Amino acid sequence: MIAAFRAELVKVLRRRVLVITAVTTAVFAAGSTAVVLAAAEPAGARPSDRGITVASLSGAGGGTEVFTTAVSFAGTFLFVVFVGVVAVEFSRGTFRTMLMYQPRRLRLLAGKTAALLAFTAAVLAVTEVLTWTAAGLLAPTQDVSTGRWVSADAVGEAVADYGSVLFWVTGYAILGTTLAVLVRSVPIALAIGIAWAGPFEHLLQDAWDPAGRFFPGLLLEAFVAGGTSEVGATRAFLTVAVYVSLAGAVAGTVFARRDVTA
Repeated sequence: MIAAFRAELVKVLRRRVLVITAVTTAVFAAGSTAVVLAAAEPAGARPSDRGITVASLSGAGGGTEVFTTAVSFAGTFLFVVFVGVVAVEFSRGTFRTMLMYQPRRLRLLAGKTAALLAFTAAVLAVTEVLTWTAAGLLAPTQDVSTGRWVSADAVGEAVADYGSVLFWVTGYAILGTTLAVLVRSVPIALAIGIAWAGPFEHLLQDAWDPAGRFFPGLLLEAFVAGGTSEVGATRAFLTVAVYVSLAGAVAGTVFARRDVTA
């Protein structure tokens, strides 16, 4: 597993990948922060399920609330990225080559997934810092007080928000990896991923209110938002944990037993 982990890190730590990631992260942090602050409801307003207020942003966790709110809108993108990264290994035949050097399939898949998550965790940490910094610069223009953003409570909120987002990303990563292992074809896997994580679940939720308590994408959104009127954050966390555990078991079993012919 360690060898597979290191091999995957070599791929994602290439200069081109790092430059593209850095630029994308900086643009996303600045742009999303501006959007979130501009959309904040005025003091005295009650926040909706996905909305935030000037009052909440003025609290100790306001700086990183901008981070969690901004990132929560990128769920479909993250899901699709993990689907594509894993599925392309089948299409290019690189999994078959890797298995010649690491025949223990579960270790190979676990090492690759762990490396991608480690890289993602590092990018998330940088994103949180950048969004906090950008929010600090832009907050005065929206009458948001930042005095409590540098307190001990703010540090605790930042750690908690980072952990929540990391769990949220891990959920999408495992589900995306499972879909890629099952389908293997990049176009088909991406089509299913985009359709399911994008419009399908939300259309289903519009037609059937309880959908938000059962479907993984909606539950992940509810969790990172701190809960919704349909499902609380704790229930969303536990249900997603079950889905992720089952998905991981399915992906591992299929990858271990199914022939890799491409």
